Amino acid sequence: MKLDDHLKQLNELPQNEALKKSIYQNIHKKPVKRRNPLKTFREIGVMAAICFIGLFLLFTSDTLNNQAASGEIAEITSYENNGEKGFRGRTSTLFIGVENVTTDEMVTLFENISELPAVMAPPKSDVHYDIVVLYKNGEKRKFELAWNYLYDVTNDAYYPGYEQYPSAVLSDLENAHDRLQFPSIFIGLGILAMILVASSYYRRRQIELPKKIRGLGMAMTIYLIVVAFMGYYYFMIGPFYKPLLVLLLFIYGFSFWWLIKKEVTNLNILKVEKYKILFIVLWFLIWIIMA
Repeated sequence: MKLDDHLKQLNELPQNEALKKSIYQNIHKKPVKRRNPLKTFREIGVMAAICFIGLFLLFTSDTLNNQAASGEIAEITSYENNGEKGFRGRTSTLFIGVENVTTDEMVTLFENISELPAVMAPPKSDVHYDIVVLYKNGEKRKFELAWNYLYDVTNDAYYPGYEQYPSAVLSDLENAHDRLQFPSIFIGLGILAMILVASSYYRRRQIELPKKIRGLGMAMTIYLIVVAFMGYYYFMIGPFYKPLLVLLLFIYGFSFWWLIKKEVTNLNILKVEKYKILFIVLWFLIWIIMA
């Protein structure tokens, strides 16, 4: 029998005035139990700990730089450009899709770039690598490397493509970009599975969710706008900065948990919704770290 049916039956029972008076007196005599502030700090501490662990993994998971033997080149980073407009390469591997390729073969290629024969501008390739070479003197040069050309974006000059270089050059780039990653489709599948499990739990326990939570619709609208803007930025401008994504992710977790906790009094619902938010945060955090 559902909870509503139980309540209807209870409402039809005759009232016990003596019991009501006794309960009323006990409630007023008993001191008000104040919320333990340590519990609030504990919840904030757990979320902060997850945030710091995520940032620690972000800053320590990237491949260590293999410095050039001659010491001229500090770092070479690459972004696999699959036909996107504009130059997408970045100098830091903290951007999604940007990898460190400071290997001996790559260093040798760009240290001897001036010795390569210049060629006429060939047809542009839809698939190429956007490469940023950072020198120790602070100079930064941008290149596009495809099978039929090496384009010096900084100096507007063309050189032969990687098909004319040792195979190790292409191998280094492919190995850097083909490392183990977390497919984006797993995010949607994971969240869908989580929603189905939560719905099954509510149905088995016959728990009715609140019809409306104040502020939740507005928060969802804001986040959808943010996600749409991020999609525009990624496809039109360039890859995302991982620490910024981590910050937005934890703002999402804190704000949605605060709105739900403020309106929902059912402890079972609060427990399930807390696990749902933690799952989403951790799921996206794994994707950000591995992307």
